[in-house]
Amino acid sequence: MTDEITPAAAEPPSWVEKARTWLRQLPRSSIALGIIFLLFFSVWLLLFAGLPDEDEIRDFKLESTASAGRINWNQRFEKPVRLWAPLSQVSPLLQQAVVISEDDLFYQHDGYNLEMMKEAWRVNLEKKRYVRGASTITMQLARNAFLQDRSKTILRKLRELILTGRLESALSKKQILELYLNVVEWGEGIFGAEAAARFYFGKSAAHLHLGEAALLAAMLPNPIYFNPYKRMKACGRMQKRVLDLMALNRVITAEEAAAAGPSSLALRGALASPVIEPAPLPPLASDSLSAEIDQIMQEAERSLDSLREEEIPPEELLEEQD
Repeated sequence: MTDEITPAAAEPPSWVEKARTWLRQLPRSSIALGIIFLLFFSVWLLLFAGLPDEDEIRDFKLESTASAGRINWNQRFEKPVRLWAPLSQVSPLLQQAVVISEDDLFYQHDGYNLEMMKEAWRVNLEKKRYVRGASTITMQLARNAFLQDRSKTILRKLRELILTGRLESALSKKQILELYLNVVEWGEGIFGAEAAARFYFGKSAAHLHLGEAALLAAMLPNPIYFNPYKRMKACGRMQKRVLDLMALNRVITAEEAAAAGPSSLALRGALASPVIEPAPLPPLASDSLSAEIDQIMQEAERSLDSLREEEIPPEELLEEQD
């Protein structure tokens, strides 16, 4: 009797083979639509993933890292220092100086200053490198408070623009300015107007006088470089530009601007303020002002590499180092 040979059962197709068979049966239009959907979904994730919604923005609040009375301002800080101050406890002079120097159309635009963007684009193309930004106060707040990525990429900028629109929709201008003044950096490890006022002048942000307010506003373009304990001459030039802008906008008089210069300042820990006489300026046409600020900022960029050394307490920096 001959044994019958039973053919071996065929192995079931793998999921890869099943997928290939399924794709072959689909019309090409469906495959194209699926690819387009995946692309749009990927782009959506890249742009919107992790961004706070309007309710989260309204609930956002920064806490102080310590109480003012417990901070030894003469020691190097192991951790960043921030002291929360409501807008009502920040000098109106500082508020005005910051708005006029950083974003003079802050109360008129909806978070985007298109004219400033066009001008920055033109200047950067002419210089063939990044020399001027066009960030409004709202855009700076979006970047500093909510975005961890600080790289200068198109993706990060698009996320910043999206978040700027949400901030403007969720918050009033006063709320945006209040958050900005508590988020912004004013030196290595110094965050917010209250901490800055106490570190540089030994007083609360509510009691800053005109010269002090203008100096703090002048530091914002590059707070690491524009350190008045290290580079008072550069700070003095920038402070005078802020005072001139305030006078041009009729927030203060020309006499008040002249009296509030660097010679009016008394830095914490300094025995006496250095008397600095900035060079006379030509009439303040907007182009000449921008060119002067660009020149100072370029000096700052060239010096950044030399500013990474360990910070020195104010008491050791009484001599002019500029």
